[in-house]
Amino acid sequence: MTKLPELFTNTFNKKIDNSQEYTTVKEKFTEDKTLTKYELNKKINQIFKSDNYIYKINVDITLKNQIIKKTIIGKNSTHLITIDNELIPIKDIIDINESKK
Repeated sequence: MTKLPELFTNTFNKKIDNSQEYTTVKEKFTEDKTLTKYELNKKINQIFKSDNYIYKINVDITLKNQIIKKTIIGKNSTHLITIDNELIPIKDIIDINESKK
């Protein structure tokens, strides 16, 4: 095998970095996750199965245009029933959480 000629290589005195470093900061965190009908029903059932539920439980209900605090006592297939005999349609509910005291 014959010997190949040597290659010329230039010397580099500075760091080569093609990437740019930046940070993006948001002022307010907004969660855009919407629950599916199955996930919402599962969440409602978990509230009724919790240890805090005896015959009523305080919840924060996020509707399409507002957040309300209600005391719910039961549910049927289409509505939640409050202690004041109000019916809240489940199809209008975006999210539901147990109220913190």
